[in-house]
Amino acid sequence: MQAKPDFQPTRVFLLIRNALVLNRSSIAVTTAAVGGVLMLVSLLDVLGQCRPGLHRNLFLLVLFSGGTLVTSRSFKELHDPIKGLPWLLLPASLLEKTLARILLTTVVVIVGSMVFFFFFSLISEGVNTFLFNRRHALFQPFDPLVLKGAMTYTAAQAPFLLGAVYFRKHALSKTTLGMLGFTVLFSLGVYVAARLIFGGHLSGLEFDDLFTGAGYDLEWSALSGLGRAAIITGKVIFWLVLPLVSWTACYFRLKETER
Repeated sequence: MQAKPDFQPTRVFLLIRNALVLNRSSIAVTTAAVGGVLMLVSLLDVLGQCRPGLHRNLFLLVLFSGGTLVTSRSFKELHDPIKGLPWLLLPASLLEKTLARILLTTVVVIVGSMVFFFFFSLISEGVNTFLFNRRHALFQPFDPLVLKGAMTYTAAQAPFLLGAVYFRKHALSKTTLGMLGFTVLFSLGVYVAARLIFGGHLSGLEFDDLFTGAGYDLEWSALSGLGRAAIITGKVIFWLVLPLVSWTACYFRLKETER
């Protein structure tokens, strides 16, 4: 059966539901295991520092680590020698399949993690209050830091979705190495270009100062306009260009695979 070329949101929803239903056992086991570990962390922390932002910090840790892992395995059916062809022949267009994976690894993971942590904080802090008469602040899904973390995760995980399409095995480690290599080369390129373009304005600035923030003299203030432009450009690249390019490349890679 050929995939239908038109786009229907209903089919995207059905693809997401299908993926969740097929993996419901592993999702339940993983959620229970993570919940048990987090409960232990909460009990130990309430006996010690009892940090008010514990649940927010744990949420961000689980979101970035667990979400990235989920993203890197989001196309495992495609690379399976038995399941690959049936998955490609599902009655949905490649655009719908790509969009379903994007929504699954971003919106579903983020909202699902928020719901889990909210109810987990209610249960864990109820236990802490009952046992020790102490508790942490409850998890707040609309905390500005939580929302910013979710936005950062959405942009940062996009290359891992592309890696999940390209690499048959060890997609997570290969994508991580690729991103580290690109970051190092890009940083070197920016540093060399800045030296060549701005010359004396960067006198006394060493390469490691770019990461430590030390060594900037007063002459740097003369480049404040350019500095602001560079920061804005970097934000546009990270928040907009990186995810859009990664998701678009993911779609075209699927298109090549179908052929």
